Amino acid sequence: MRRSLSSLLFALAAALPAVPLHAKVCALDNPPAATLLLPYFEVDTGSATGVTTLFAIGNAGAAATLAHVILWTDAAVPTLAFDVYLTGYDVQTINLRDVFAGRLPSTADAAHDQQDRISPRGEFSQDSVVAGCDGLLPPPPLPAQAVDALVRAHTGLASANNPAQCSGLAYNDGVARGYVTVDVARRCSVKVPGDAGYFGADGVAADSNVLWGDFYYVTPGTVATAQGQNLVRLESAPATFAGKPTFYGRYDGASGADGREPLSTTWAARFLAGGPFDATTDLILWRDARRAGAPFACSGKPAWFPLDQRTVFVFDEEENAYQLGVCNLPILCPLIPPLFPQAVARVRVGTDLPVPVTFGWLFLDLNGAIDTAPSWVGTVASARSQFSVGLAGTPLDDPCAPHPGALDPGSF
Repeated sequence: MRRSLSSLLFALAAALPAVPLHAKVCALDNPPAATLLLPYFEVDTGSATGVTTLFAIGNAGAAATLAHVILWTDAAVPTLAFDVYLTGYDVQTINLRDVFAGRLPSTADAAHDQQDRISPRGEFSQDSVVAGCDGLLPPPPLPAQAVDALVRAHTGLASANNPAQCSGLAYNDGVARGYVTVDVARRCSVKVPGDAGYFGADGVAADSNVLWGDFYYVTPGTVATAQGQNLVRLESAPATFAGKPTFYGRYDGASGADGREPLSTTWAARFLAGGPFDATTDLILWRDARRAGAPFACSGKPAWFPLDQRTVFVFDEEENAYQLGVCNLPILCPLIPPLFPQAVARVRVGTDLPVPVTFGWLFLDLNGAIDTAPSWVGTVASARSQFSVGLAGTPLDDPCAPHPGALDPGSF
């Protein structure tokens, strides 16, 4: 029996791929990647039964790897960086409510987990030692001052150290908002994109396409709801992107040093805003601010705000088209309020974004009036407070060769 079981385990191990398969770069599909994007999160910091966001990071390879997690505000300001160690075929789930309470996920490499209790190695998994992890793995709890600063930054409140400076947009509802990036990493670090030594041949960010994952918006209250979908996967192909647009291009001088495929600029997204869909459909938006984010005067807005858009059309189910926003001539843009001025947002169709029909789809050209602007679009829909679903939008242009206006139905 023991020999048969060993033979079976050996056969299973042999069947597992040593190196994950990858799809075509710039296809915006779902293979393992070097960078993951959680495009938008919400955490109610005032209620344990309010909304929170969970996400999982998986390792698709047998070799251990390191995932470098960075939280960003909805004004694209980085606030916190920490590392998650993954043994081979490992997966780690993170509840952002825990992070905003100062509790970071407890993982550790072989050097800092010699009893193999923190990040246990499975039968098919490899373990390893990662450089630079002393004092960072397993991560200590965040001190109270750091927790307060993190919550303030993501809820649009003034910094405790500088009452005139803010890092996020203020909605005055106690909900922390922002987005998350996860990069495969060579060593433990607290660096973020834009810091010296983050990208490059020996930078913190590595190029192995081994990360995958998903995310969920969860409201555990009386009327519990949850919506989820895959984390956005951004593959690395450094030789392909030298000197070309990339996901992190605004942080490396558009040199292509990060090697990450860019996102599309034009999207299609279905919406249901009537009938049993009493909670209608929310758009989930991530937009490239086109420059590195930085704290700003609380009395004003970020230097890049607001982000404009080229065209947004609503199509009903009989192919009738209604234009919601247009900015085809730069001279007209100041006269037309942008529909989605934030870097990230959750926008309710029918209220935040008035539409003339109940069911249909949105054509969103989210380029700027004079330049291209990578973005990501998804939806979450709820029906009768019982059923809910999250879906990714459909990209309509090639992210590696965006062609603003090519699909613009401007003749309507």
